[in-house]
Amino acid sequence: MPIIDSNALAKFYRCTQNAPLGCQKPIETTEKIPGAKFCMECGFPTTLPVQTELRGSLGTYRISEMLRSQGMGRLYRGTQTNNGQSVVVKEYLLPKQYFNAVEAQQRRIALGQVAKGNLTTPKGREFRLVSPSETIADPSSDRVYLIFSGEIATLPTLKQTLRETGAFSASRVRQVLNQMLQSLHFLHSQPSSFVSEAIGSGTAHGNLGLESLVISDSGYVYICDLASWEQLFVPAPRQVLLPEQDLIDLGAIAFALWTDQVIHSGSDAPLNPREAQHWPQDDPPLRDFLLRLLGLDTPFNSAAEARQALIKLPQPKKAAGFQENLSPESPAKPNRKYWLLSLLALPLLGGLLWLLLPRFMSNSYAETNSFKHLLPSFADINGMQPGQYPYTGEGLGTWTIVLDKKPVSDRKIRALLTQPKLDMAAIFNYRTYAPQRSPLNEVLEANAKANFAIASLSTQLPEGLIPETIAYDGLLVYVPAYKSQNLPSALRGKISLAQLQQIFTGQLTNWKQLGSDFPDLPIKPYRPMEPEALRLFQQKVLGNDPSLIAQFSKIEQRSTFNTLRSIAVGEKQAQKTEAGSISFGLLTQTWDQCKIYPLAIAQENLDPVQPLLRETTNGTMQPISPSDNLCLEKKPLLNISAFHTATYPLSAPLIIAYPRDNNLPGNVSGPLFANFLKTQDGQYLLQQAGLVPLQTPPKNYTLSSAILNR
Repeated sequence: MPIIDSNALAKFYRCTQNAPLGCQKPIETTEKIPGAKFCMECGFPTTLPVQTELRGSLGTYRISEMLRSQGMGRLYRGTQTNNGQSVVVKEYLLPKQYFNAVEAQQRRIALGQVAKGNLTTPKGREFRLVSPSETIADPSSDRVYLIFSGEIATLPTLKQTLRETGAFSASRVRQVLNQMLQSLHFLHSQPSSFVSEAIGSGTAHGNLGLESLVISDSGYVYICDLASWEQLFVPAPRQVLLPEQDLIDLGAIAFALWTDQVIHSGSDAPLNPREAQHWPQDDPPLRDFLLRLLGLDTPFNSAAEARQALIKLPQPKKAAGFQENLSPESPAKPNRKYWLLSLLALPLLGGLLWLLLPRFMSNSYAETNSFKHLLPSFADINGMQPGQYPYTGEGLGTWTIVLDKKPVSDRKIRALLTQPKLDMAAIFNYRTYAPQRSPLNEVLEANAKANFAIASLSTQLPEGLIPETIAYDGLLVYVPAYKSQNLPSALRGKISLAQLQQIFTGQLTNWKQLGSDFPDLPIKPYRPMEPEALRLFQQKVLGNDPSLIAQFSKIEQRSTFNTLRSIAVGEKQAQKTEAGSISFGLLTQTWDQCKIYPLAIAQENLDPVQPLLRETTNGTMQPISPSDNLCLEKKPLLNISAFHTATYPLSAPLIIAYPRDNNLPGNVSGPLFANFLKTQDGQYLLQQAGLVPLQTPPKNYTLSSAILNR
């Protein structure tokens, strides 16, 4: 269970509640004595007054309210003053009672390294990890702060939710486990630079518990309060963090959610999960899975292995019928009249259950509260000064393609985003440069011609830039969808990263080489011409290996447009030249093309992940299959969950990158432009252009009149 105990501070203060972080007396002191720094009863540091301003390297933050204590700190809601963006401030304390000057400074430095590690890790936002955007650690102050963008950190903890709703259903526990194992898989695979090497291996959470996880109204669970930074403020030796312990702690969390009881309650008689009477009886496969997760049966070797086992877990058997509810004295044959009434009631009962029970889908397009929390339209964004704000992107890249899309009218997205708010004379001019010049480096040059850049993050972000994710991008690997030479069916709709590497480096030249049941058909791989697509493929498939890239460069090159046109020109003509072809391209160019079949991608020993889904007749979402006629059925939808969690191996965040230096002219334009794109209207436009939005618009969403009436 979590190693962080906020009550460790109690022994240093005579707090009447024996919990100084959660005590109301410091708050009352601030209200009664403006400017007071310490509790009038025990001397513990008071809370920050409303309107307090904290100055960081990325901006100034104004406190609007104190929310709650959590872990080893206090949470405040605030606003970034230069752009009005919502932030959450977590305050940590370094009182002299339990940290001397040297220890306090060591912890300030370590906290700065933690935040820097998160800032330079492009995948930090992909896995429901609540990561800080910056740290504020004044050497002269006994208070330090982490700044979190947005309001996810304000969501209720699982402990609060459990107290309000009671035990979770087995299906809901499975959903939480699936999300958490995704998050842990990616957290455990992060390099040590993700957090400071000075405070652990950087691969484990180390502090998983009901209070370090928060949950949205739509059911998404986010990880907070990593031990890597929380234990800096515990007056005790720091502990080694182990991924194996995270799995055990997750098992204890799931047990608590399912039973509304905890294994280690601190009472004289903690529950023993080995005893059958402590478990619900409605899902034996889930119980057996949790015993393994807890290490009480054959333990899992990794979060990835545990998640695959969870996905393959059989559903619990349904009740055998009404006969089981009969007492021994009841006749074996029920009364015919009641049997008929029961039969007639079943459809009604089923309909009620369908309406009342929550339906959790891996890629739900239902309206979510998280989408409602976004500002509705461009008209709601404030804080920009009049002026010309140039920005850049890849000439043949995703953003250039997006700007030329017309998702809702005859107006291109470019026209809508040049002046997003008509009554604000701020003009965003998009310009591309020569292909050999990186848009990201353009922003960093001494006499930079662009204030910020938009790009798919396929490489390490240059030092000095801050990334802000606005959507998700990626590649589709596709083959022709010809019936006579049904390559999608022969491949069973999937391909592995290893096979892609062999094909695009010339090691495999005939589909027959993949197995005896594959067609005797020459493989014709094509490299696209778009630099963004090539860089992403080289990173994800070739591992940026120079020798593999050299072989890759020998593959015939053809633009995505020409490849798609060659496949679609006419079935008989195209089959002669394109039947065995395979290529890849950016999402915005390929996701809605019905003459090609996008292959599911398998990574190492994990199951293949299909990037496109289709809606079934009963409203659920299922991966497309080679038997689907994509030209006759509804347009497929992007597998949003797979891109958000990066379980689809060829995904990447689409970012706005702007200089870290807050004093550069026009630097505020990057964060503000991101704010426009993170409105409801902005996310809808990005989705319609073929990108994966951060928040999913509901099915019936329509753009605001401010945009439609332009």
